[in-house]
Amino acid sequence: MKTNYSPTGESWGLLVSLDLFGCDPNVINSGKELEKYVVELCDVINMKRYGPCHCELFGEAGTPLAGYSVFQFIETSCISGHFSASDNSAYVDVFSCSEFDPVVVEEFTTKFFKSESCIKTVTPRMYDPRVRPGNCCSCGSKVKQDA
Repeated sequence: MKTNYSPTGESWGLLVSLDLFGCDPNVINSGKELEKYVVELCDVINMKRYGPCHCELFGEAGTPLAGYSVFQFIETSCISGHFSASDNSAYVDVFSCSEFDPVVVEEFTTKFFKSESCIKTVTPRMYDPRVRPGNCCSCGSKVKQDA
């Protein structure tokens, strides 16, 4: 995949991590809303869901660890999220070797959760050209080989 986020201009895929603060408690504390978020995000960034969204409430009630976690397999990797009821924060990761726009993920997510602030981190996931010479990933995108 070609990307401006990689020092080489190429990557296996991208990992976008969002730390969101001041989220709407009615959204992050609702399993139905969280599942709706995952489905809509996949539609917005053109990712094909593989199986159902897994959404579970974890942690002892009243502690900072209490909150929902979600996980969605996608055809090209996964989307996960962890939500803290105690401080109305959300931590969302999107990883895919298919192209998608990290800015779109951030804009959609901050709007959906009505967050007051967001820290976005984009990490290119690199490939080993010795293992897949000439191709960056299973999608078959051609890459330049070093001489």
